Amino acid sequence: MNLKSDCLSCLLTQALRVTKNLNLDENISKQMILMASGAIATYDGVTPPVAAADLYPKLSAMIEKEDLYKELKTLSTQEAMKLLPKIEQTVKETDDLLRAAIKAAVAGNVIDFATPNHFDLTEEFEKVFQSTFACDDESIFLEKLKKAKYFMIVGDNVGEHVFDKLLLEQISLIYPTLNLYYAVRGKPIINDVTLLEAGEIGMNEVSSVVDSGVITPGLSYAHASAEFMELYNKMDLIIAKGMGNYECLEGVNDQRIFHLFKVKCDVVADDVNAKLGSLIFMQNREC
Repeated sequence: MNLKSDCLSCLLTQALRVTKNLNLDENISKQMILMASGAIATYDGVTPPVAAADLYPKLSAMIEKEDLYKELKTLSTQEAMKLLPKIEQTVKETDDLLRAAIKAAVAGNVIDFATPNHFDLTEEFEKVFQSTFACDDESIFLEKLKKAKYFMIVGDNVGEHVFDKLLLEQISLIYPTLNLYYAVRGKPIINDVTLLEAGEIGMNEVSSVVDSGVITPGLSYAHASAEFMELYNKMDLIIAKGMGNYECLEGVNDQRIFHLFKVKCDVVADDVNAKLGSLIFMQNREC
């Protein structure tokens, strides 16, 4: 999905948000916004994640801080871990553990520092188990899961990954012979999950954690490592978490992929024909 005019405005807002989150002084903040404005003016014919992969390293270089959201990512994980026992109990008390774990995983997708609209994590969990998917291919996914031998979740944001682990745990209980993989970004970009954050919560206890090699906040094949793509192409079934992965993958014509996310911007809302705030579990389009 290529950049729309709203995406350009969003990228500039993201740059401003970085200055606010890091409490930068006015002079440095102004320089960063001017630099971001110039960079954004050159973006054309690329997806929003590819544009972000160009912008964020430029922001990082200006203040010599590679991981701009390091502290906030730590807080996100802490908040998610506080909620986890209650969510685990809720999942265990449902009639369908796997569907409940899927709902928990999509509720976690509200943790996102790159979108114009923000949602409260606790509030999302209070209502998610009674919510329905606006785009609902869950039954198709569950049928394919029964036959799969290799399954991968392509991760998205830190904090959210806590509930991805819960989903993988439930899948492993139901399908103990299924080979499970969890893909992360190749280096810090916005608040996306990397090997570091996956390791901190023991994601390797329930799956093989793999570095995609991408520097984009979404799985851009052009930026992925050859080793990762070789493994990725062996998968029978894939869940791509979050809007960044959707923006990169919606046009690749691969029906192994199922997108799982909350709609957090108007551009994506228009693209999936759903309202802002909707939950999406959608098989990749056949182009």
